[in-house]
Amino acid sequence: MSADAPRILVDLSVAPPGGAGTYAAGFADGLLHADIGRRDRLVVVVDSGWAERHAEPLAALEASGVTVDRIDVPPPGTWAARLGRGRTLRAVADRHEVDVAFFPRDVAPKLDQPVVIEAKNRYAWEVFSESGPVGGPVSAWLLRRAARRSARRAAAVLAVSGAMRDAIDADIAVAAIVHHGCALPEHDRTGVEDDPDGPFRAAMVGTVMGNKGIDVAVAGVAEARRAGRPWELHVHGPRGDAAYAAEVERLADELLGVPVLRGPAYGPDLVEAYHQAHVLVVGSVFESFCFPLVEAMRSSCVVVAPDCPLVHELCGPVAATYAEGDPASLAAALEVAWTERHERRHAGLLRSRAFTWEHTVEITLDAVRAAVGAS
Repeated sequence: MSADAPRILVDLSVAPPGGAGTYAAGFADGLLHADIGRRDRLVVVVDSGWAERHAEPLAALEASGVTVDRIDVPPPGTWAARLGRGRTLRAVADRHEVDVAFFPRDVAPKLDQPVVIEAKNRYAWEVFSESGPVGGPVSAWLLRRAARRSARRAAAVLAVSGAMRDAIDADIAVAAIVHHGCALPEHDRTGVEDDPDGPFRAAMVGTVMGNKGIDVAVAGVAEARRAGRPWELHVHGPRGDAAYAAEVERLADELLGVPVLRGPAYGPDLVEAYHQAHVLVVGSVFESFCFPLVEAMRSSCVVVAPDCPLVHELCGPVAATYAEGDPASLAAALEVAWTERHERRHAGLLRSRAFTWEHTVEITLDAVRAAVGAS
């Protein structure tokens, strides 16, 4: 192993639609354009099905000197994945004779080589509610147990935000904070005149489940309507919790008279959802990075989000904040977002430029190299 150029495995093989898929596509693009050197020392592992849908960027990555290994992996969360993924990745690491492996998630397999993980799931470290994430309390307990084991044997732990770092057990050292990038094209609405008669569209993006605070957003939009503003709410995401989705639909019918759940939006549909919205509403502080915060700023949407450290970390003074769980406070924030939309749109677009996948890749690989050098 060269002291300054260890052979690094980067595992991007967990890439279902949503945040994980956004990360995999963004990191791969960042690898292509980042100033990293010694590309011949990088091995990127991807799921073969995902690779078929991203053939062009992966071919460009290989042409740049990076090794891309396409493997067949079971869907994440299945027992086949839990029992077989570790064996598969150990074989990949050995086959390529890597010196260190980077896993951009809280739980990683045990390898003979040093491992670096990235903490990015609050459910892996904190209890949000009795129900927990999709899968229930047992699944959440297993996730937290596995995350702690992975962190304690890892050569280094990275965190996707300061808020995520603060959620991790105090006895686990975090080597670096690595914000995710944003690959959405800039959508500059400077000078755009909005129809003062509406509608004013508020969007939410993410899986429909209890930690998203969608019920509070429904109630907040209803409060804003009673104050005289023609607000609409459009929620874009899969129904991760059927019971909660049904409750949101009931509440929306009662308070707004119209449905708000629009189904999943990925790729061009997600971009269009941001472009059609005036504001993005975030309903919960139980987030580790929250892609929509940066995506909204990149799209010139005003961010309306709970007053919490993560929102201040990513958005600074750009977001219109409210007291989490308080519909009246959210309605007041919507009013601020509308009346100050021109200034906040412009400031958000400028701030979003700090979040690039090239920068994410560069500081991630620097942290991984430092970890293997210290191990």
